[in-house]
Amino acid sequence: MNITPMKTTDTAILQLFSEHDDFMLDYLGDAKKYYTRYSEKEKLERVWAIYEDGVPVGCIAYRTKADGVGEVKRMYVRKEYRGKGFSKELLKTVEGYAKEQGCHTLFLDTRITLEPAVSIYRSFGFCIAFQQGLYIQMEKKIEENGGQYEFFKT
Repeated sequence: MNITPMKTTDTAILQLFSEHDDFMLDYLGDAKKYYTRYSEKEKLERVWAIYEDGVPVGCIAYRTKADGVGEVKRMYVRKEYRGKGFSKELLKTVEGYAKEQGCHTLFLDTRITLEPAVSIYRSFGFCIAFQQGLYIQMEKKIEENGGQYEFFKT
């Protein structure tokens, strides 16, 4: 397993983003009209791909949401590689970067019906901060304490 910083223009990342979009559009069914495929308008600051045996199997992205608040974007792991801990490694990467940026909170959007994803986020310390219908916002507080970071659930 190798996690590599990438550019949003890299072919491997664009392919993973496209697969993520296809998955979401298929999953959402009639609600797909509310989903937007990846575009540069998302203004992602950082993106990483995770590789196994030289093959890109997943990705994750980050952008600043507000002062001290980072946003997790576009986490995706190909179906055949799920259940192997790749998502948690990607989340650790984003969290480390967020800490370097001085963030005190990580934030993400998802749907409550994406149970495997919600379960992973909860196990990583994210809690639901807002829900409207099937849409949820989750956050994880990162508190600095004497140069060390403590993680706690809200």
